Amino acid sequence: MKFRLPLLRQSRYWYVALALVLVLPALPLPSFILRLATLIFIYSSVITGFNLLVGYCGLVSVAQAGFFGIGAYTAALMSIHLHTSFLVGLVTGTLVTGTISALIGAAILRLKGRYLIMATLGINEVINLVIVNATFTGGPNGLPGVSAPSLFGIVFSSVSSLYYLNLAGLVLVTAVVALLVNSAVGRSMVAVREDDLAAEAIGINVASTKLLAFTLTGAMAGLAGVFYAYNNLFVSYQSFTTGESFIMLAMLVIGGMGTLSGPFLGVALLMALPEVLRGASLYRYLFYGLALAVVAPLWPGGLASIRLGQKGAAAGKRTVGQQGGKEA
Repeated sequence: MKFRLPLLRQSRYWYVALALVLVLPALPLPSFILRLATLIFIYSSVITGFNLLVGYCGLVSVAQAGFFGIGAYTAALMSIHLHTSFLVGLVTGTLVTGTISALIGAAILRLKGRYLIMATLGINEVINLVIVNATFTGGPNGLPGVSAPSLFGIVFSSVSSLYYLNLAGLVLVTAVVALLVNSAVGRSMVAVREDDLAAEAIGINVASTKLLAFTLTGAMAGLAGVFYAYNNLFVSYQSFTTGESFIMLAMLVIGGMGTLSGPFLGVALLMALPEVLRGASLYRYLFYGLALAVVAPLWPGGLASIRLGQKGAAAGKRTVGQQGGKEA
């Protein structure tokens, strides 16, 4: 099976996009635009890791917001109580979340289809209940007092400095995923997505491949959660609910599963839309539903298929429902 990395086929678009985001802070724009762009970077990191599990390995989970929250709360607790540096919090938050996701994955990845979805739904609910009811998490009041991130003596306290810090985090996550999907590991994930029985027949360890995808997805969500905590200097359970997990899944589906550009496109659309229609931002779930209703029939491969052509559209036709039905 020949597998080429979409990033290489569309490199000119990536260069243009990177050039634009690098010069954005130099433009005379309101600060809220940069803050919105920073949040888009953070959520794109979450969805890029999520794409590794859903888009490339073909496993549907609705626990991504929970893992995002574990990373954020780990970093926040360490910053507030242990006064650790940003780098220590980043490494610890990523490792803690990756370890927890590995343990959970080892327990539930024998399930398939709708049963796996229900298991991850329960996991996100358990994580959220712990966050809301535990004393050390601050309960429903959240955790204020996270220190401003600093790295090699540089304090990232301004809007523009936080913008570039979180952009660096997104570049890191994207580079890791790009390398993975263009390696033997990525080809194994794609083979499992297409047919796990056939993948096992040609010598691929299906259970290990699924566990690796689940673990890496959780770790990347935890890493993004650390950036989120240090960006806001505050964490609250409201950002890590099961509803947020469904929104993350919608971002991936709308953007395009199994493509490197899909997560950015889906996040940018669904996060910018409520801001453009600021007066009606309370109806954001309605906007998300309408976006799904428009994109799914017109571009089954997501927004990325508009640019990637027929190959991207063909890859995107494996929708969440089709994946779940095949595995069940």
